[in-house]
Amino acid sequence: LGSAGVGAGKTVTVSGLTLSGAAATNYTLASTSATTTAAITAVTLTPSVTAANKAYDGTTAATLASCVLTGVIGTDVVTCSGSAAFGSAGVGAGKPVTVSGLALSGAAAANYTLASTTATTTASISAPTVTATVTASNKAYDGATSATLASCTLAGVVGGDVVTCTGTATF
Repeated sequence: LGSAGVGAGKTVTVSGLTLSGAAATNYTLASTSATTTAAITAVTLTPSVTAANKAYDGTTAATLASCVLTGVIGTDVVTCSGSAAFGSAGVGAGKPVTVSGLALSGAAAANYTLASTTATTTASISAPTVTATVTASNKAYDGATSATLASCTLAGVVGGDVVTCTGTATF
């Protein structure tokens, strides 16, 4: 083939043609070479993805950590990228992540196609640390160590999440 890249109607040159068979000596080739056309089709690659773990931020946004392609030939340079999203925004381990819009890039990308433009993996969302600030009510001496929690506010709560704190107060 004229070049190794994917394409249709590519010129194929055959050289060194010879005759064989019982009656081959009764014939002479007009030429020892000939041309025709053929197509080179793209190789299908299978993507395997990983997503980065993250701290809870109230969104389903995820980060694609890696996209490994199975089926790349030789030293061809082909990479993939896409957009990742958790199935839900809540804290948890082994949460499903879908990577969509996978696309190929790199010097040899035109010679390949993806088996699927989506892939799945899992990653974790960890709980953020919040800090409580409390106040207690003053009281008259009563001989007891009990106290009344007047307020408890939290620093570090994400976005508009509603999180409160309570507790038992003692002197």
